[in-house]
Amino acid sequence: MRVLFLTQYYPPETGAAPLRAFHFADKLARCGHRVTVVTGMPNHPSGVKPRAYRGKLASRECVGSTRILRCYLYSNPRKSFATRMANQVSFAVTAFFGALAAGPCDVVLVTSPPLFLGVTAWLTGLLKGAPFVLDIRDYWPRAAVELGQLTNARAIALAERLETFLYRRASKLVTVTPRIVRMMVERGIPPHRIVLVPNGADTERFTPESGARQRPGDGRWTALYSGTHGLIHGMGVILGAAEILRGDPRVRFLMVGDGAEKEGLVRSARERGLDNVEFAPSRQPEELARTIRESDVCIATMAPGKFGASAVPVKMFDYMACAKPVLAAVEGDARDVLEASGGGVAVAPGDARGLSDALVRLLEDEPLRLSLGKNGHDYVTREYSRAALARKMEEVLVEAVEADRSLGGGRLPFRRYLGVKYLSDACLSAALLVLASPVFAAVSLAIRMDSPGRAIFTQRRIGVHSHEFTIFKFRTMRRETPHVATDIMASADKDYTTRVGRILRRTSLDELPNLLNVLKGDMSIVGPRPALYNQHELIDLRRRNRSDLLRPGLTGWAQINGRDLITQAEKVRLDEFYARNCSVMLDVRIVLRTGAVVLRVDEVK
Repeated sequence: MRVLFLTQYYPPETGAAPLRAFHFADKLARCGHRVTVVTGMPNHPSGVKPRAYRGKLASRECVGSTRILRCYLYSNPRKSFATRMANQVSFAVTAFFGALAAGPCDVVLVTSPPLFLGVTAWLTGLLKGAPFVLDIRDYWPRAAVELGQLTNARAIALAERLETFLYRRASKLVTVTPRIVRMMVERGIPPHRIVLVPNGADTERFTPESGARQRPGDGRWTALYSGTHGLIHGMGVILGAAEILRGDPRVRFLMVGDGAEKEGLVRSARERGLDNVEFAPSRQPEELARTIRESDVCIATMAPGKFGASAVPVKMFDYMACAKPVLAAVEGDARDVLEASGGGVAVAPGDARGLSDALVRLLEDEPLRLSLGKNGHDYVTREYSRAALARKMEEVLVEAVEADRSLGGGRLPFRRYLGVKYLSDACLSAALLVLASPVFAAVSLAIRMDSPGRAIFTQRRIGVHSHEFTIFKFRTMRRETPHVATDIMASADKDYTTRVGRILRRTSLDELPNLLNVLKGDMSIVGPRPALYNQHELIDLRRRNRSDLLRPGLTGWAQINGRDLITQAEKVRLDEFYARNCSVMLDVRIVLRTGAVVLRVDEVK
């Protein structure tokens, strides 16, 4: 399998995002897959590129059997909304050209945030004829909104539209915590499309100490925080605990890492006279593992709030892999993981007194520290090994590739066919809407004169990947009509159809406003007819035969072979046939036959 992996962050950068990307790429390559990583010039989190990468538009590297293509991006050590956007957008653009130069692939894996990179992956997949899988590490833009980084209402709306656009077009959605899964389901994402592949620890590198640990020369206990110093991490609570324990000569706090908040934290510690707090720069994994093993208690923190509750600090897994007790000021998913592991103690986010009291208790009770450390190590080895998580990601990618290979019957690969179809649908629907505008006006007037109510009828329907959307049709029924499927309505004793509605249905003119859905991208000219939101059996059957991977159509194979007169089982069989044999020529054939069927009134009654 040829995997094209788009990720803005990759080692030698440090932090959760680069390490997650590296382990997935490395394990996939070790399993025999051909992996090409398209990533940015190293600069995270400091915003400063190493000398070797400055002034370069692109560079090629090879680590093991993984090919790495690095692309230019704008970087700036001063972090603001504008500089972050410039950093992310510039890479999304250059990564597109890097991806095109990477050669053919079977699947595109992209990690988000940044969300803009998802557009790069979608376009790349269309051009290369490959599905794309979206790996969602943080629930952006909601995270940015909650943290106050994104406040403009219009920008938020645009970001959420982009988010929805990508969710509907990705073959699979991968995310890292159960709460993010629940938030996505609340947004209307079908649960079967989301796969939980959490962060974990490199249990080959992060291991317990092999012998007796040597204390620092001054004999003090060490409470370690390692990782990104960011706004979401709520690290002020550590300085609060350090201030409470300033008079205890036994304890020192070691803060290892970099990030946007580090300068402010260093300044705050200096202003408060906290001589028991030391700051150190980011460390590569081998050195970081050694630093963790040399510590007594390891600290993880998150800012309070809904987003903080949906995140699990990766550092917790590294701590537990090294058999160190975890002291965490967290809530939500992170607290659930810690309690399930039995590997540490949790206090409320922002509770400096609770953190200091729990720290002293752990430092003074060595048997408790050893017990918690063993529990955490056993739990991470069993549940959160990065090697096992990479195998799960491999299964997701293989499933996406196999689903595509089972579909389509023309000369074009399935995804390339979808790209051609998407472009032709947009152009054709725009042209038809202009040409049919007089018909729209005339039909709308006739409907309003025939019966009270709006001319355009909207209804919840199920589209591609079983996502719900709003369909537009000319109203053919009275306002009191129950919301049930057409085949059920046909067998009802009462006829709810209006006089104009009978003509519209007989000539299929009631479907004309579907062109608006085609232009929006919810529908296609040709495809399975969209199911009602409450036709659960039909939706499930289409999902099983993979015909839900196609956008629903104005007309389709089932439409020209019986329309509403055939049974649901027969409709599903015809939908499956179309999905496995769809091509440009078959679509043209269906469109031509649709015209003939509409003209023969007896076939559509």
